[in-house]
Order: sequence, then C-alpha cells, then structure tokens
Amino acid sequence: MLIVLGLLAFLIEFAFMVGVFMFASAIVGGGAGGAVVGVLAVILVAGLWGLFIAPKARRRIPKVPRALASGGAVSVIGAGLLGLGHNRFGLVLIGSGLVLVLAQLALDESQPPVRRPRAPHEESRRNMSRGSRHRR
Repeated sequence: MLIVLGLLAFLIEFAFMVGVFMFASAIVGGGAGGAVVGVLAVILVAGLWGLFIAPKARRRIPKVPRALASGGAVSVIGAGLLGLGHNRFGLVLIGSGLVLVLAQLALDESQPPVRRPRAPHEESRRNMSRGSRHRR
C-alpha cells in the first residue's frame, strides 16, 4: 500500500511541476519568454520542494504543516490554471492536492528506518581498514 501511495504522490508532484510551468508561462503571455519563465519557475519550486518537503530534504518541515503546504500548493496552482481556462487540468490538480495531503500524512517516516545488522565479515573488513590507516 505504501508503494502505491508513494507512486501516487510522485505522479501528483510531477503533475504539479507541469502545472507550475503552464501557470508561469501563461502569466507572462506564452511564447519563448513564457517558456523561459516557466522553466525558471519549475526550477525554483522544485528547489524549494526538495529543500523542505521531499522525503530526504535537509530541512524537512514537520508532518502536518508539510502535508498542508504541499497539498495547498498543488491546489493553488490548480485553481490558478482553472482561472486561466485550463479547466480539466486545474480541477485534476485541485483534487490531487487533497489526495496529496492524505498521502503525505500516510507516508510520514516518523520512525527511523530499520537498520540491518552487519555481517561478521563486514565488521572485520572495516576494522582491518581502520587499522591500516592508523599504522601509516
């Protein structure tokens, strides 16, 4: 089930980035300038997403604010696209924002990952390499 939720969240995040491009491009008026602004907007949003919301983010915000921020951002872009006349995609993103909130809450890694115990031969290799460094 978690794999399905993870895939669903990834697809929603991908659609969100497409929506960011479409929204930023349309705001500028389209054309080559719109494409450049759209790409820059996606880079900015992806960077912020990677910094605060992604599973391996360095400064990941807490579970509930993260879920609300990610779902809210997707819904806001959906509403913006809806206002620009992209009705179907806008509605899909608005609904996806709600789904993403639930997926983020379900996928929270509040417990640390289980580490497998080291095999005895791995430990002895590690100690041998440490010992050789100290002899030099």
